[in-house]
Amino acid sequence: MERRSGDDGEQPDNVIALSRYRAQLSRGRKLRRAEALLSAPDPERAIRALPGDELYYLIHETGLRDAGDILVHARPEQVQVALDFALWDRDQIVPERLAEWLEAMAEAPYERIGAWLAGLDVELVALLIRKTSRIYDLTQEEPPEEPEGTFFPTPDGFFLIDVRGMAPGAEGGAGDAGTPARVILQLLDALYRTDKDLARRILVGARAELDSELEELAYRWREGRMADLGFHDFYDALEVYRELDPASVRVGETERAAGRARPIDVGERGEPPARVPLALVERVAAGATPFARAVQGLTSPDDVAELHFALVALTNRVLAADRVAPGDDAAVTTSLERMAATLDLAIELLARGDVDIARDAVRTIPLVRLHRLGVSLIGKVRRLAVTLRRKGPFGAAGPTLLEPEDAEVMEAVTRVRPVFPSLLDEPRGACERPFRSLADLARATAAIERAAAAQAMLAALGLRAEDVAPGAPALEAAAVDAASVDAGVLARTTLVRRLLDGRLTTRSVRRTSSTPNPSMPFEPLDTREVGDFEALLEVTAEGTMKIPETLKKKAKAILDAVSPGRLAGAAGAVADRWIAGLAPLEPVLVRKPRRDRPRRK
Repeated sequence: MERRSGDDGEQPDNVIALSRYRAQLSRGRKLRRAEALLSAPDPERAIRALPGDELYYLIHETGLRDAGDILVHARPEQVQVALDFALWDRDQIVPERLAEWLEAMAEAPYERIGAWLAGLDVELVALLIRKTSRIYDLTQEEPPEEPEGTFFPTPDGFFLIDVRGMAPGAEGGAGDAGTPARVILQLLDALYRTDKDLARRILVGARAELDSELEELAYRWREGRMADLGFHDFYDALEVYRELDPASVRVGETERAAGRARPIDVGERGEPPARVPLALVERVAAGATPFARAVQGLTSPDDVAELHFALVALTNRVLAADRVAPGDDAAVTTSLERMAATLDLAIELLARGDVDIARDAVRTIPLVRLHRLGVSLIGKVRRLAVTLRRKGPFGAAGPTLLEPEDAEVMEAVTRVRPVFPSLLDEPRGACERPFRSLADLARATAAIERAAAAQAMLAALGLRAEDVAPGAPALEAAAVDAASVDAGVLARTTLVRRLLDGRLTTRSVRRTSSTPNPSMPFEPLDTREVGDFEALLEVTAEGTMKIPETLKKKAKAILDAVSPGRLAGAAGAVADRWIAGLAPLEPVLVRKPRRDRPRRK
């Protein structure tokens, strides 16, 4: 029997004690710390060496109000990329984010502000001025005697700018912090002091264009830069959610030498920057999940560098496909937790607990394919639920009759991005979470099968879709709304009548067999039937209601007779649930006295 390296407690020469990738991520987390950068021998050089998206993550994690000492050293190209990340929500600039960044930029020396503005898209700068000011061309028009805000006469004498700022809530809704006029005045002053010609061109363009045109052009430039960082167009990015045949994904399916992903530019630091959002960095570095453990098995520097770039690219594509702005912390965390859990599913399926296979899977299978594999596994569960909703015996004609827990499961797994309902966890959870394991898929599948079995059993008991549709005679007789009726209510109503047939009932005997009669119309119980049934129940010493064994066996026989063979296990669980609801008797349909029924129009 071949012994695995390290079984004798010694560390082989060809295995590193700490994963290279884990160590790299740890270094990346330290690089994001403002203290580490500012305490470097040359802080300005260290900050200016960061990629624009890394600078954004650094500032965002530090807090913009506390990151002034870092921002002041940033190159214009870095600031442009940071604004690409920070300002936009889909194709619209968020005014409150714009105000926050403008205030932070206005704290810098005027030379730095001028350099930043000169390096930004001219459409973005022109749009900023239009949204906060009124521009008067003194060669063509007379300005008013009194400003709405504060007059700024340009040094060249061509323009007079009425700087109003952006009031709180203006175009940004509640919560917009607003842009004070003093901030815009500082920016205009810095622009003119550093480049009068550029300032004049921007003002001419700002007067000539509409807000909508400037915003559209600025968005196009922004999208091009975001695509270079891996944030694809929404429709292109959706490729990461396209399902595939799980059997088509095999470990070792690609030769790395045949087509490697382009490496990250390591710059002067000699290592790739940790450009993955911090939440994902910490998850991978912890090494507690199948994907994280597989990643930490990599030892080749080339494999580590390529995996890191692939993870950055996948992260950006997932955020683009989910239409999540990088600055939206809550949404980013949700998307990346789901992405990481989806990769865990793929690795668990391929490796089945074998660490060597798991390592080879992340080394030889593109991450996008691994993600699509996990998506496909979840997609099978979703399709099962959607099929029940659309083609179940009661789905097409009206309500699906799902009991509360079944309804919660179905709602969670039929979303565009399905989630795992934590009510299926042991112990039961209070909220939803991503699918993390094959066991999660099995539990969700079993819950859907129980919902399907319940509907099949109701149909076999003689209920039809029209019996529970809005306005059905049975519902009107009970004076209830169709939306308030679920499978449990209907099953208990039917069971009570079946159990009373021929026994202790004052009504005429309708049936003498526990075999359902589909031709028999479904009707609510009357109050005497409910009383007769409750009289059959036993009272325990503790004062609780209990169903006698003979009655329980009869109920079990009735439900066994209508149990679908292909879902026998699920049907058994449903039967136990329904029988448990007989003592004490949970809600059933009861016929209201005629005078209490609403009149039909």
